[in-house]
Amino acid sequence: MCGIVGYVGRGEVVPVLLEGLRSLEYRGYDSSGIAVHTGEALRVVKKAGRIANLERALNAHPLSGRCGIGHTRWATHGVATDLNAHPFLSQSGTFAVVHNGILTNYRALASDLVSQGVTFSSDTDSEAIAHLIERLYEGDVLSAIRSAAERLEGSYALAVLSLYEPNVIYGVRKDSPLVIGRGKEGFSLCSDISGIFDICDAYCPLGNGEIVRLRSEGAERYDAEGRERPISYLTRETEDCLGGQYAEDRMLSEIREIPRALSLGSEHFPRGALRRLLVGTGEDVLLLGCGSAYHAGLVFRAAMRELCGVEVRAEIASELLTARVPVDERTLVIALSQSGETADTLRAAERAKERGAHLLSVCNVRASSLVRLSDDALVTRCGRECAVAATKSYVAQVQALLQICLEYADIMGKITAEKLDVFRRELDALPAKAAHLIGEEGRMAALASRVKGAKAVFYLGRGLDYAAAREGSLKLKEVSYLFSEAYPSGELKHGTLALMEHGVYGVLVATDPALTEKNAATIAEITCRGASAVVIASESVAPHLPAECLLTVPDAPPLFSPILSSIVMQQLAYFVAKARGCDPDRPRNLAKSVTVE
Repeated sequence: MCGIVGYVGRGEVVPVLLEGLRSLEYRGYDSSGIAVHTGEALRVVKKAGRIANLERALNAHPLSGRCGIGHTRWATHGVATDLNAHPFLSQSGTFAVVHNGILTNYRALASDLVSQGVTFSSDTDSEAIAHLIERLYEGDVLSAIRSAAERLEGSYALAVLSLYEPNVIYGVRKDSPLVIGRGKEGFSLCSDISGIFDICDAYCPLGNGEIVRLRSEGAERYDAEGRERPISYLTRETEDCLGGQYAEDRMLSEIREIPRALSLGSEHFPRGALRRLLVGTGEDVLLLGCGSAYHAGLVFRAAMRELCGVEVRAEIASELLTARVPVDERTLVIALSQSGETADTLRAAERAKERGAHLLSVCNVRASSLVRLSDDALVTRCGRECAVAATKSYVAQVQALLQICLEYADIMGKITAEKLDVFRRELDALPAKAAHLIGEEGRMAALASRVKGAKAVFYLGRGLDYAAAREGSLKLKEVSYLFSEAYPSGELKHGTLALMEHGVYGVLVATDPALTEKNAATIAEITCRGASAVVIASESVAPHLPAECLLTVPDAPPLFSPILSSIVMQQLAYFVAKARGCDPDRPRNLAKSVTVE
């Protein structure tokens, strides 16, 4: 959450910063701002609201320079106002700072600074950093920043400008992501590669506790003690380019990219390397994730139970930090995160490793903190995902986990060679089936116009369908703001049936032919109380389910059905959000990458 971008180069910096902020807006859109070294002073323009507000302010008060920093904010400390927007200037205007993270010792820092005569202009913890650096400056900017970092507690990524060094940017990282970018015209700094993708040809993630100094002609990297360290740049991979051609909304475009993401995931699955890891590790497997990533783990848990007869544990990452979850050297921990920077997942993964567990990550960003922490990593190939709601990244995680499930089944002798070959062919057929669903998205408009006024929407399913329903419910609530929850279908009559009435919708995921009779009974339970039923069924099951509204998906083994049904539920969530006048790319109060606990 929150996005940082910085650039120093040969040309004007403001257009570069604005483009970077647009790319990072999914990380927060409560306010935005930039600071530029004009050669004579540090100038700041910042506004609450979307980046369009900042652009209008810059048109009224233009800035010129070749070195600057920018920020787009997701408010965690202080409400979203112009005054609380970043960047912050120190009291005499000699330092400008942008910050991503939370300072846990803010009150003590602020109290000490106020006692020294500092006046605060905002309600944020971040402003204290600018004042602190200025107070510690004794002629050397790097030393002042290092000294300030030693006094900060909590998580943070910082970008710093100094009046004393006209064409220099500093970056500092502790438990919050920061990436160095190298381009033909200069060097950049960003929360993630997406914000500087078009201006750099290579990048390097900054390590924990490290500081970087950027000039137009080069970069210098230092550890926490001030010792210079070499910089090893990574080149961009082909799959990083997936996407970029957006329709009206990024969420819709990213749903449409699912077939290509599935194709890449199938082509690049590291079967041999993964088999060597999985041999002998099936006795204790623990899934860690948050939000959509956790829901992908629930699909894996259900699939392992169904196919392998193995009980996999799945934990919301934040719960592992507070509960006594058994983990030791016999445990294989699979940590799931799209960004690889999810704070709760990172902390939980670190704790599991401290207890001796082997850590395998499933992540979409190869240069992320989670991948670097892991003993082994499976990098999904779905490309950049910029809408806040996970769509193609969720599907890519599910695909990767189901491939792991098949490898487990083979290693454990739970599946014949012939059946394994059939399953692998079915996996290879999923991109075409997904493309078929993408081609039918137009059917959602009429349904969305009905669902948009629902009192509540309950998602239901059994087994793997229930695991998929959990994610479908999350998608609807986060982008349309309709109240929604998911339940196992069999639990409907144990309480939730009391809420079934006119104006309430039950969305039933019903793709398993073996459960057709039970699913038909669930439809009757919903509709006889006056509620409306929306059924998502595979083509062979659909004729046997009496539903007023039926959405079909291509037939596939029930093991793989969550991939197909999730596409339909993502489409439904998107079109309901649009029908309600919501912005599906920037749902209120949410950010793409949650980098604070």
